[in-house]
Amino acid sequence: MKVSFTCMNSYYSPEALNQSFSATPRGLWDPESGKQAIAWALEQSAVADSLGFDFVSVSEHHYQAGMCNPNPAVLAGALSNVVTRGNLALLGPLVSMQNPVLVAEEIAMLDQLTRGRLIALLLRGTPNEFEYYNVPTEETRGRTEEAMLLIKKALTEPEPFAWKGQYYDFPVVSVWPGPTQVPHPPLYGSANSEESTAFIAEHRFGAAMSFFGPGAVARNMARYRELCDQHGWQPTPDQQLFRCFAVIGESEDHAADLAARISGPTLADAQKPPSTPSTDSTSVEDMKAFGFGFLQFTGTPGNLVEELREFQAKTGVGIIDLSFNMGYLTHEETLAQLRLFGQHVLPQVQRFAPVPA
Repeated sequence: MKVSFTCMNSYYSPEALNQSFSATPRGLWDPESGKQAIAWALEQSAVADSLGFDFVSVSEHHYQAGMCNPNPAVLAGALSNVVTRGNLALLGPLVSMQNPVLVAEEIAMLDQLTRGRLIALLLRGTPNEFEYYNVPTEETRGRTEEAMLLIKKALTEPEPFAWKGQYYDFPVVSVWPGPTQVPHPPLYGSANSEESTAFIAEHRFGAAMSFFGPGAVARNMARYRELCDQHGWQPTPDQQLFRCFAVIGESEDHAADLAARISGPTLADAQKPPSTPSTDSTSVEDMKAFGFGFLQFTGTPGNLVEELREFQAKTGVGIIDLSFNMGYLTHEETLAQLRLFGQHVLPQVQRFAPVPA
């Protein structure tokens, strides 16, 4: 099993963090704190890379302090000079709200910058972000699916081509830089819903889920593999990815203390067991019950090894992307968690054998 570290680029301010899922006022931004936050994000990523994490990941979100990445390609470009051993995971651009040709160009550029160490997840986004960018919610699924096909073709097709679809119209597309990974970097789509799972299986994208319980992940990944088989192909373990929050402590009491302090609205149900309906369901309404996510893995190094072993055996996931903070813990506590995980958990998890389909 491969392990990724989420580079959150969190802004360390309780007042700003508590504005999650609303437009955070710019008046809460302090320039010196902002400089410190990005320096800490890069340092955490460098430490994760030095400890042997397989990936460092970045994502796109808007108007918020917890994950201050309005353009993940910009942060990924900076990380390409910091993460020198492992790979970069662009998880991902929100393609329903962007120019898909520009996204393809950014992916191609990042693949060149990393010398072929990039994977990319093409995402739809969240309802609050559709509102911010004035994108009709009812169009976002169609926009996302068309953009994914356009991006894949733009990264693959050797000759200029025209694209005229329902949402996008380009008289000529010819993405440069050319391919570093041939035919293109590994591409993923969301498996968080039945509709998106069916789409990515048909069009041979990898599958990614985030913030659901193990039962929901197991069901959707099994369905994804079943649909892939119906379309004449089978995904590898590395084409099945899951993102979540985790806390690791030197003792159970230490881990519980860290978990209790991640108490913002995005983790309001952090203490809710993973088996409860709201965390183990894939319905949109149930997803609202725990917001941005809950603490999937919590405890000592020994606890996390066994929890991750059980999770992999149940779900078949080959890459797990972990965030150890969202601004509620100090930079030093995040580094301490990274080192504890990297030294005592990571080597064992990386030796887990792939789960047969």
